[in-house]
Amino acid sequence: METFDELQTIWNKQANIVGKASAEELMKKGEAYIKKVHAGHWGTIAIISILVIVLIGYFVWMKAYQMNGLMIGLTLMIVVMIVRVILEWVSANRFRSIRPDISLADFSAKMHWYYAWRKKVHTLFIPVIYILYVIGFTLLLPALKANLSHGMYLYCVISGYGFLTLFALFLLRILRKEMKLLEFLKGLT
Repeated sequence: METFDELQTIWNKQANIVGKASAEELMKKGEAYIKKVHAGHWGTIAIISILVIVLIGYFVWMKAYQMNGLMIGLTLMIVVMIVRVILEWVSANRFRSIRPDISLADFSAKMHWYYAWRKKVHTLFIPVIYILYVIGFTLLLPALKANLSHGMYLYCVISGYGFLTLFALFLLRILRKEMKLLEFLKGLT
C-alpha cells in the first residue's frame, strides 16, 4: 500500500492545468492557421511556377522544337505542372472564400467542403499528374544520355528518380494529414 500512497502523493502534487482558451486566443490560432494555409498555397504555386519557367527555358535552350522524345517529355512535364499550378490556384481561391467570422457550424461545413476538394485533388489529380511527370522525365532520358557524359547521365537518373520517390512519400504524408483533418471536420458537422 505504500507504493499506492506514494503515487497518490505525486499525483496530488501535479499542477491543475485546465485548458481554457479564451475566444481571442482561439481567433488568433485560427488566423495563424489561415495564414499558414495561404502561405502553403502560394508557396506551392511559386515553386511549381519556377519549375515551369526552368522547364520552358530548358526547352528553348535544347531547341526541342522537333517531334522527338525530348520535345514530348518536356512538353508533358510543362503541361502537367501548369495544370498543378491551376489546381493550387483554385484551392487557394476556394480557401480564401471561407470567412472565419461565420458561425462554427457554417465554418466547419465550408472547411469540410474545402478539404473534400483537397481530397479530390490529392487522390485523383495529383497521382495522374505525378505519373505523367514521371513519364515525361523518362522520355527525356534518351536525349540526356546522348548529350551528357555517362557519369552525368547516371547522376541525372539516380537523383531524378530518387527525388521523385522522396517527393511521392512527401505527398503521401500531406495526404494523410489532410485526411485526418477532414475526418475531424466531419465530426464537427
